[in-house]
Amino acid sequence: MKDKYTIGKKVKKNPETWKPNDFDGWGRGEGIGTIVEEIDEKEVDVKWTSGRCHEFIDELILVEE
Repeated sequence: MKDKYTIGKKVKKNPETWKPNDFDGWGRGEGIGTIVEEIDEKEVDVKWTSGRCHEFIDELILVEE
């Protein structure tokens, strides 16, 4: 699964696995995000409309362009 979540890929939150945190208040997980960094095999850095946040891959869904 990790090889699919690479820099430049578009993602959105997976409503079935999403775990809210304090950053949701500023727009984390809203709309479509872009992966800007691969942290490790389970986590990526996503640029959302309102900022960036580290996200676990299992909380995301790839968006087909």
